[in-house]
Amino acid sequence: MSNNTSTSASSEGDTTSINCYNDWGAGITTVNAICLVMNSFHLIIISRMLSLKDRPYKYILIHITLADMCSAALLIWVYSCLEAFVRVVMITNKFPIAQIIINWPIYTSHWIFLVAGIEQYYSICKPLAYKSSRFVEKLSLVMIMTWVLSFCWIIAHAVVGIIINISTAVIPSWFRHSITTVNYLPLILAAIPLTMVIMELTRMRKKTLVASQRQSLRASVYLIIIYMIFTFFCLLDLVTTYIHIVDRTLLKFPAQRLRNITKAFYGSLNTAIYGFRTKAYRQEIRKLLGKGN
Repeated sequence: MSNNTSTSASSEGDTTSINCYNDWGAGITTVNAICLVMNSFHLIIISRMLSLKDRPYKYILIHITLADMCSAALLIWVYSCLEAFVRVVMITNKFPIAQIIINWPIYTSHWIFLVAGIEQYYSICKPLAYKSSRFVEKLSLVMIMTWVLSFCWIIAHAVVGIIINISTAVIPSWFRHSITTVNYLPLILAAIPLTMVIMELTRMRKKTLVASQRQSLRASVYLIIIYMIFTFFCLLDLVTTYIHIVDRTLLKFPAQRLRNITKAFYGSLNTAIYGFRTKAYRQEIRKLLGKGN
């Protein structure tokens, strides 16, 4: 492919093309490559940590990491402008297969945070019912179902978009784009159990905690921190998207390019935060590097 090659891709919007090998493409590919490497290493570490063995919380960490890895790998694929991606876009231009594939892990993260919020609610607010909870007992299956459910959700969203596009009715542009905000519903709902967790954590500060309670507290604090970071970047994405809808001249670049950078930044940041907050994690790194017992 030549340097002038460009492809139409949904990650850039329906009408905006990706210019191969330009500064934006190189930048987005680079930050996502860093994110992919960091999360691959992160997945190895958390899989080896004995402190996470047999803990349902481990499934949440693994699936958060997998979603970040998939998102980064797909965006690298898009912005490297490989021939395979170009062919997918050209063959499926009537139905947004490329859009579904690219957005799937991003929207799966929304469902993962909802499930994680519920798990933490049981862990912190209902500790006596935690181990006997069917939800917690089947958490590994629930996490797999988040991928299936989010895929069905995004397929339905794509079908609705196609119906609107072929409709003869006059539909305002703002309404067409506002449908996308429905994808953020699971992320919004996750705030409910996490708010209850924050309230309980505030009360726990006045109590003397045993080791297991302190471990659960640290897990909840970490999850709340990365949820807030993820949500902030999502809000930034929504704001820039609606700015683009109101006046395209206000932004000098397609709004979703910012999402493709911030998502990778979040994916790298959450691994760094976990490593900084978790002593066992740092010890496992030293063991892996042959610098500790």
